Amino acid sequence: MAPDRNHWRLWQDTLTRALLQSDDPSHHLRQPLGPWFDSIDDWNWLVSPTHGVFDCHRHAWRHYGHRLGSYSSSRRFHMRLASHRTSGIKRPMAALDVAEALLPSVPFWTKPLLDDVCRVTTQPLHGLEEIVISGVGLEHKSPRPVPQPSLFTAWETASAEVDKYFGWTPEELEIVGDEGRLAEALLSGHLCVISDGSYKRDLGTAAVQLLPRKGEKDRIIVRCQTPGLPQDQSAYRSELIGLLAGIMVVDWLLHQWAPTLQSKPRVRIACDGFSALLNTFSDNRVTPQQAQFDLVSSLREALARSKASWEPSHVYGPLDHATPFSSLSWWSKRNVEVDNWAVAYRHQLEASNQLIAPNARFFTELAALYIGDVKQSRLDPDYIQELVALPALRKRWREKLTVTPEAESETDWTSLARAMRSLPAGVQRWTTKHVVGMCGVGKFKVRWGYDTSAACPCCGEFEDHLHVPRCMAPSTSAEWDRRTVALDSWLDTQVTDPAIKHALLSLLKGVRDPSLPSIRVVPGRLRSAFRSQQCIGYQGLLEGRLSHQWAPLQEEYLQSRGSQRSPTLWASRLSHQLILLGSD
Repeated sequence: MAPDRNHWRLWQDTLTRALLQSDDPSHHLRQPLGPWFDSIDDWNWLVSPTHGVFDCHRHAWRHYGHRLGSYSSSRRFHMRLASHRTSGIKRPMAALDVAEALLPSVPFWTKPLLDDVCRVTTQPLHGLEEIVISGVGLEHKSPRPVPQPSLFTAWETASAEVDKYFGWTPEELEIVGDEGRLAEALLSGHLCVISDGSYKRDLGTAAVQLLPRKGEKDRIIVRCQTPGLPQDQSAYRSELIGLLAGIMVVDWLLHQWAPTLQSKPRVRIACDGFSALLNTFSDNRVTPQQAQFDLVSSLREALARSKASWEPSHVYGPLDHATPFSSLSWWSKRNVEVDNWAVAYRHQLEASNQLIAPNARFFTELAALYIGDVKQSRLDPDYIQELVALPALRKRWREKLTVTPEAESETDWTSLARAMRSLPAGVQRWTTKHVVGMCGVGKFKVRWGYDTSAACPCCGEFEDHLHVPRCMAPSTSAEWDRRTVALDSWLDTQVTDPAIKHALLSLLKGVRDPSLPSIRVVPGRLRSAFRSQQCIGYQGLLEGRLSHQWAPLQEEYLQSRGSQRSPTLWASRLSHQLILLGSD
């Protein structure tokens, strides 16, 4: 319900006394209007000290010029009309000290509006075809509020530059207390940076805090997810990303609060990851093959570009959770805090299923290697070789029926790779040649012109690389039996599950007689692995290509005995022994 007439009159009188000069017939404001920052398109009246008054009429400006020498007792200017038109305005300028009366008119201002126009408020005069200016905006050149330096501004600006292939910024930034005092601490060399990483189940995070050594109420807290695919993640990588985040935030602070600073303020940075500190701040040469090369090289470039002077420090975290927090050093306390924040942020990401963070090229990463639209954390020669050679190798496997696609998926290639690297160089070369059949057997001796017959010297049969372990000559059979007995004894020394040993030796007999291995004598829990090994082939077993199902079964056996032995090491050593069994 609307107020009654008396209340309206009371409200009007109160506003009049508070805002207007009541003794002035023109109703001037007690204080001039301040600067206007709203759009000029929303304003209808403008005034120029040099050219008079302008009023917006149907999206065009009407101009009222001065009538020189014509004054009234109320100090009004009478305006004469000028025929001009415009469609634009630049900005408000100088204020006028007197009210100006306007004569209504219709022609328009056609030139660009003047630089000295400013916005005004108007009031019509009763009984006269005039309008009085009741308020004039302040001069445009009067000081505007100076934008306050803000770390958030730098963070948002950098984040806006991030795209799929370039740029990285931490996800969370929090300022506790006064940013200005933190900037003062930075410029005076009293700012400390403490970071820590968290890593578990292929997910990494880091947290950083920036604060002065004294006065812990003011601080900046940073939280971020470690970028990269699950196979890139490690505790070491999480420590590195925490260091990079701390360096970036310090440089943002300097850019905001001291953009023209010539000297480099000292900043002490600490974490409990000694390897991360060593590889970041040492002068040792880093190579692309080095672990986490993308981050290490980015950190070194960030330090080279930084406007701060960095002093690294290794901080020791608590050795056990029983140590009272109050008994820790100042640095260790801060380390515990960032460690807790990093762990909490990792739990938050796990709960929201944010398990993979994009690994774009960092702002300070000079060069990056992308494979299949994914940036690599380092240059892996084995991976590059696989990309180059594997397609051709698979083609040969199909043509020669060496490794079927089904056998390839069943093979424990990781264990085989470790086994090959552990072999002497000569045996590695022999194995490579023997697997493809290009070795010193009768077939190739004839091709190479070293012999006129391809017959086996032991039994007289045609000799190729597949015949050698299958030769039925008495001397060859005796040597085969000797080697399989040695393998039997070796399996016992490696604490092999007796059922697995029996299954493997049974499969090995299939090299010389494919009818001997029988799945009926194998326990039910091993039958899937037995079939998998048969898919790979008996010759494949002799060449060290084990099924990937054997290691988990051996792990179950070791755990049942309370053994701490490694099942993956057992598998790679077994591949090693199988290759030696079939070698010359």
